[in-house]
Amino acid sequence: MTTQRTVLNGGWTDLQGGDGDGAAADTATIDPINILDTVEVPIVVLRRDLMVACFNKAAADVLGLSPSDIGRTSCDRSALAGLHRLEEQCRQVIAGGMESRADFRDGYRWFVVQISPYARGDGQVTGVVLTFTNVTAFRASVDQAIYEREFTKAILNTAAGPLVVLSADQRVQSANRAFYTMFGLSRDEAQGIPLRALGRAAFELAQLHGQLAEMLAGSRAFHSVEVDHVVTGKGERTLVLDAHPLFLPGHSERRVLVTFQDITSRKQAEAAKDLRSEEELRRSEAFLAEAQRLSLTGSFSWRVATDEITGSDQLYRIFEFEQGVQVTLELIVSRIHPEDLPLFGDMVDRARGARADFDFEYRLQMPDHSVKYLHVIAHGTRDSDDCLEYIGAAQDVTQRRLSEEALRRSERQLQQVEMELAHANRVAAMGQMSTSIAHEVNQPVAAAITNAHVALHWLDSEQPEKVRQALNRTIKSGNRASEVIDRIRAFIKKTPPRMDSLEVNDAILEVIALTRSEAVKNGISVQTQLAEGLPVIQGDRVQLQQVVLNLIINALEAISGLGEGARELMISTGKAKSDGVFVAVRDSGPGVSPTNLERVFEAFYTTKSDGLGMGLSICRSIIEAHGGRLWATASEPQGAIFEFTLPTHPDSPS
Repeated sequence: MTTQRTVLNGGWTDLQGGDGDGAAADTATIDPINILDTVEVPIVVLRRDLMVACFNKAAADVLGLSPSDIGRTSCDRSALAGLHRLEEQCRQVIAGGMESRADFRDGYRWFVVQISPYARGDGQVTGVVLTFTNVTAFRASVDQAIYEREFTKAILNTAAGPLVVLSADQRVQSANRAFYTMFGLSRDEAQGIPLRALGRAAFELAQLHGQLAEMLAGSRAFHSVEVDHVVTGKGERTLVLDAHPLFLPGHSERRVLVTFQDITSRKQAEAAKDLRSEEELRRSEAFLAEAQRLSLTGSFSWRVATDEITGSDQLYRIFEFEQGVQVTLELIVSRIHPEDLPLFGDMVDRARGARADFDFEYRLQMPDHSVKYLHVIAHGTRDSDDCLEYIGAAQDVTQRRLSEEALRRSERQLQQVEMELAHANRVAAMGQMSTSIAHEVNQPVAAAITNAHVALHWLDSEQPEKVRQALNRTIKSGNRASEVIDRIRAFIKKTPPRMDSLEVNDAILEVIALTRSEAVKNGISVQTQLAEGLPVIQGDRVQLQQVVLNLIINALEAISGLGEGARELMISTGKAKSDGVFVAVRDSGPGVSPTNLERVFEAFYTTKSDGLGMGLSICRSIIEAHGGRLWATASEPQGAIFEFTLPTHPDSPS
């Protein structure tokens, strides 16, 4: 450190212009470098030739100078390169003897450099003194303030709505671009203009100015003040104003920020919407009235406490009341059919007792004694006075009830026709099976006659035991013939359907017995695969036997038309996958084409030259009426399969 000071002192002596010995004696007494080192501001002293004469410790620390820099210029070492930018100003100061200032940047730091001339006692300038004041923080705060100002300005100018800052006397101080655009003013034209003078018509709303004055006095904002104002070039506009007080710390001036929102379009849209809503309401009311007229439905409300009843026009038309007359319960009761008065009275009593919705039908007896059927439904609620009120609708269902009754009559007639057709089909089937039936009857009758002759023979031989045996056989044959006749009588008898529990296999065997002779006559082998232990089904025995008989007759006729080949008929039963039983009739006939597998069940469709095409259609109707299904498939290698399923009796074990 001693060496540094000696060098520095030498440089200082050079500036003084004296000899070294005298200077050394003086500096030993004054020691100016010690004085400079106490200053925290960097100081550098340059000679007239801009060589570094001396510097203090702060300059060494901040600028990176060292003792070796004494006697060098700014170009001699990189550490002095920053001083090179100040050389021209230093020469000017040396030449003119006047101080100068310069901005100096060292990396991220900023300095303000005071360049002062240094003169000897005779006034000759022998160098300059550079004082570096660090202004980095100040420059940063200035830059930040500029940035924030520009940022705020950008936000204000990009804001969609007009913004203005008013002084305490409500004059424009500053505003954004949207404000100037709205009022058609330039920045200069708007500056200082009173709020009252904006636009063609003044803001003379006393409430607005009063609120602004109160805000400036009490620092309280206000929101959504709506004013109508004539804006130059835009006509009358509806504006919403919001205001906020602006107070800067350390400033006594009071200002206010006012924002404008032009809601003219919204107000116009709302007005148009209200107009449309009114129009839509009128249209809705018209639609409702027309819908009530078309659907014969009237609406009503009934306040239980006062029995006040309000009804729509259609309600008046249904009850045939004069429009405008006050509807009362007594007036309604005068229209109730006498037989339905107890029902109506019970409904009214229950409605009065509790808030319970009701839904029921009753009849009206009109003054001309005609009858109407009315369906009424209502919902109980509480009105604004907490009183029980029913809101409901009454529909005239007279036509529906009459149509339903006509439909029921038609269904009964249809059922009667179906019964007639089914009966005719059974009679026709019996006609087709007449030869087989005659054989089934003749066989036991012939056996009875034979046994009777045998009994007579044994009577002559006085052998009573053999006579008894012959007579028993005669009785048995007679009973058998009687059973066949009973089955035929039951089959062709016209009786209503009767649902009984029955064993499907037993019913099938009875039908097979009637057709056995026909099969034998045509050389057809009839085989059965009847599953044992089938559950009991519930159905009409005669109708189900009619289905089986039709399927067997069709199969026999199909096989009979074959010239050669197998002539077989298989009848099988079993448990269906759907918890029921199935019956299948498989033949070895020519079969049915795939396109006709469904058509064969259509009414009047037939492949026979003398057929009506009703048999299979009737069969499907019978099976579906029993809750089953009938369909046809192709058999391999030839023939057809007609199969149907039937549900089991509910009490039958599966």
